[in-house]
Amino acid sequence: MKILYSWLKDYIDIALSPAELAEKFVSLGIEVADIKKTGADFEGIYAARIEKIEQHPNADKLSLVTLKTKEGWQRVVCGAKNLVEKDIVPLAKVGARLGKNILQAAEIRGIKSEGMICSCDELGLTSTRQKGIMVLDKNIEIGGDIAKMYGEPDVLFDLEITSNRPDLLSHLGIARELGVLLNIPLKNKEYKLPDGNFGTLKINLSAGENGCPRYCGCTIKNVKNTQSPQWLKNRLLAMGTNPKNAIVDITNYILYDIGHPLHAFDFDQIENGEINVRWAAENENFTGLDGVERKLSSDILVIADGKEPAALAGVLGGRADSISENTKNIFLESAYFYPPAINKASKELGISTEASQRFERGADIEACPKATALALKLIGEICGGEISLINDVYPNRYRPAQIKFNPADISKIIGVEIDKTKLEQIFSRVAENLKTENENWVFTAPSYRRDLNHKWDLAEEAVRFIGFDNLAAQNITHTNAALYFADNPKNVDMGERFAKNLVSLGFFECKNFDFVSQKDVSAFGFDIKNIPEIKNPLAEGMEFMRPVLLASLLKNIEYNQRQSRADISLFEYGKTFALHKGYPQESFALAGVISGLAPRVKFFALQQRQIDFFHLKGIVEYLLGDYPDVILKPSQTPPAFMHPKICADIIAGGKTAGCFGKIHPLILKSYDIKTDVWVFEFSIKNFEKQFDAQKFKAARDIGIYPSSRRDLSIVIDAGVKFENVQKILAQAAPAANYGLIDLYQGKNLPEGKKSITLRFEFSSKERTLTDEEINLHVDAILTSLKNQLNAQLR
Repeated sequence: MKILYSWLKDYIDIALSPAELAEKFVSLGIEVADIKKTGADFEGIYAARIEKIEQHPNADKLSLVTLKTKEGWQRVVCGAKNLVEKDIVPLAKVGARLGKNILQAAEIRGIKSEGMICSCDELGLTSTRQKGIMVLDKNIEIGGDIAKMYGEPDVLFDLEITSNRPDLLSHLGIARELGVLLNIPLKNKEYKLPDGNFGTLKINLSAGENGCPRYCGCTIKNVKNTQSPQWLKNRLLAMGTNPKNAIVDITNYILYDIGHPLHAFDFDQIENGEINVRWAAENENFTGLDGVERKLSSDILVIADGKEPAALAGVLGGRADSISENTKNIFLESAYFYPPAINKASKELGISTEASQRFERGADIEACPKATALALKLIGEICGGEISLINDVYPNRYRPAQIKFNPADISKIIGVEIDKTKLEQIFSRVAENLKTENENWVFTAPSYRRDLNHKWDLAEEAVRFIGFDNLAAQNITHTNAALYFADNPKNVDMGERFAKNLVSLGFFECKNFDFVSQKDVSAFGFDIKNIPEIKNPLAEGMEFMRPVLLASLLKNIEYNQRQSRADISLFEYGKTFALHKGYPQESFALAGVISGLAPRVKFFALQQRQIDFFHLKGIVEYLLGDYPDVILKPSQTPPAFMHPKICADIIAGGKTAGCFGKIHPLILKSYDIKTDVWVFEFSIKNFEKQFDAQKFKAARDIGIYPSSRRDLSIVIDAGVKFENVQKILAQAAPAANYGLIDLYQGKNLPEGKKSITLRFEFSSKERTLTDEEINLHVDAILTSLKNQLNAQLR
């Protein structure tokens, strides 16, 4: 939303500088995207016509330009490349002011220059930027003051307004907010409807409450639809809207002024003397102001006369009944349309307008007569005309929310004792209707603040207007406000923990859409009946909510391979979806994909090797090594998208949390992936439920004494799993670090046997271990392995 500083002062007296005002916006929770200077911060600049262009005798890149001015002929030196004879340009004469600079007479390469032809940058007109010299409209009168075309110097704020605050999409709305914050009353502006002299059109609200709860209309006859006055044009240009004619400009002006969209129809083009707000017929034709013919569905709300649709309600006007310079009689519409209906029409037709953005968020239903009164006032002043009676069709009046509370409740929610007088001052400015009898206060929310429904909302308002900085100074010791996630009662972000570890391993994080195609769902072996389907997908291929993260990550692999990137390590932390007893169910998961060559290991690996199952297993163990009761074991029933013989389950707390291994070759083929892809995916929820910081392995101090290594090669039965070896070593050598460095089966070993080599590292916190002490540890390890696995030292 663009806010013009001078326009804002129409409603509130503020003496803040633009920088100070920007700080106030931020303190209110309104993001300031940009601040620009507008208007004419210059004097002595006049329109002149280029009559002759000659080469400067002493400079190849300069020209001598002769211009026709109001006083006669004038010659200047100019270096611009876009000079064209007969163009009208802004000419600064000697003594002209451009910002803080005064133009002096100059001699350039031996030739006297009697002024300067100006560019947009030199004039400070960044909103109308052109490259090179600024070229003006050919109809501008020679000698005309350029400053009068752009108004007084001003400041334009570009504000980011959240979707729950449609009341801030106007200068009046922003002024209200500042009035509460600064404790300054708004200027009194009357919105009085005039008495009409004749009847207007019949209005039928056929669409009902879910289409149009209120429609206010009137007729103005014998108007003179002239050009708007310059002040009105200047304000619209500042908003980024091109002026058209007085009637259209006035409706646009009111939208930015008080935030309520209006629409004007050519009264003489309306058939059968009636307005009908109805749902469109299926495949009904409509041609909009943009000249595009559209076929409408029965879900789209239209404003129709007795023959055909004249406008898409709250979205776009129609060409047939549009206002032109020749319009003599108009019908003025001021309505409130049901927000979901406008939102649906805007999305279905792919049309977003200033009006639709306000209606779909929720305009002020009580502003209909105010907007009408302001429009009639301006039309009367600029265009004249005779006004009819006002036909205000309002079947069921809006009932504002009433919030009953105790001032102590607000202090309790915030956690700071707030003075009652301060609360009364804030709430009485947010809404005029505040009852403060004893301790039982009643706040009646204004019609433009539908986001205020209970005392928690009022506590938020109090904090915003008091200021977080001011609250912090009061030493908050407690608060009853809480933020927690139902799926994560311990409020532990395990996904973030896993993400940091994966980044440290060289993985890159992806953020994909939650939507996949039917092909993705079927390819991964899911029944589409068990997956939530999107009724209005954003695009083709986004019809279902994803059941697994890997469906999105495989597309990332395919894209990277098409860009000739072969060695890929990606992960994503996000939501997966399913239907449980017919209702959508969400869950958080972590997934990773790797393909190509493993990263080079410093000092040891001279050549990179292909990713394999054990590399992937090492990553999973690194992620889950500190979690208790986590078991990795071969999968008996691997998912349909995994290789049936190269897949392992991740068991957490006795329940299967996910799996890791190799993607099924048929899945890779369906995604046009040429290389093997190793993956893991598991549910975060399983780990959040069993999370207990007390059970995590305590961090150990780094030893200051040298450690000693021993490599032991033992022969065991080929069917012995390594996890059995690990269980024995956990008892026999609890203080030693060890790792598997070699596995051998074949020649020189008895049949049915295999050899494994383990590297042990022994150390002590107190001193350097002797060989005798290390040998005792080694003997204990060999004895345990021999007794329990019949292992022999090789």
